[in-house]
Amino acid sequence: MLPTIRRILLATDLSESARQALRYAVAEAERHHASLTILHVVRDVVEMMSEESGFDIEGHFDAATWSELNEKNTVRAKELARAKVAEAAKECVTGSPNCPAAHARIKIVMGDAAGRILEELADGAYDLVVMGAHGHNSFMDMLLGGVAQKVLRHSRTPVLFVRESVPTQGT
Repeated sequence: MLPTIRRILLATDLSESARQALRYAVAEAERHHASLTILHVVRDVVEMMSEESGFDIEGHFDAATWSELNEKNTVRAKELARAKVAEAAKECVTGSPNCPAAHARIKIVMGDAAGRILEELADGAYDLVVMGAHGHNSFMDMLLGGVAQKVLRHSRTPVLFVRESVPTQGT
């Protein structure tokens, strides 16, 4: 018996390979009449700044100031990410009145990308996850990418990886 695909999760980092993966996710959602959820994970802004600067920024603030600073940055980062994800989805809208890209649910969350993707997969009853694949660290990371490798290793949901260089039909 063939699997039924009714819910697809696209995990995006907004890279070019993720944009290519979005095209595949939309095509699969149209083919299977499936719903599409687009998930983007935003790293904690101050944590990221601490890593890049080489010192613990959080340690230089009292709890109230830290909380206020982090909340403002988090809200702004999520707003920017939501706008970028919506823009990418709009690029994939087809002429179909039931186009999955036009009706996609967009979720923006904070945290570790692989961990949050795996949480969403566990909570969302998805039938397929689609991701862009790119890498830059170890040998496996060069093949897939660190986040993609972790998702592949721990996901119980089938995973479709799309590389940036995959040509789309008609190109």
